[in-house]
Amino acid sequence: MSAACGGSQPAAPATPPSGATPAASATTPPPAAAPGIVTIVEPAEGSSSGHISVFRWAAVDGATGYRMKLTASTDGRTIWDSPVVTSPETHLPNTIALEPEGYIWTVTALKGDAVVASSAASRFTVTP
Repeated sequence: MSAACGGSQPAAPATPPSGATPAASATTPPPAAAPGIVTIVEPAEGSSSGHISVFRWAAVDGATGYRMKLTASTDGRTIWDSPVVTSPETHLPNTIALEPEGYIWTVTALKGDAVVASSAASRFTVTP
């Protein structure tokens, strides 16, 4: 009797995990497509400096590119929309000099054309 019970118990659990694995794989792509969060590194929230030209953020798993947007905090005008970059940092073009005022920047992580993560708005100030 023990041999019969032991033989039937392993056979029954072996079948559900096999069936569960394909179902889990089928549900994995939709959660991966849901937007996540990009962590801002530099300039940090609330920082101030006389000169800011480098922007850094934490890399996002699965992202193939990033786009940064910089706006003026006073009136929301767009200062710069970066092209898609592949590394988790970008530099302002030499043609853009930030005047002493407050700014807001955000980063969007992309996989192809799909958004996989976005940052919260981060504020910094350029001082005279």
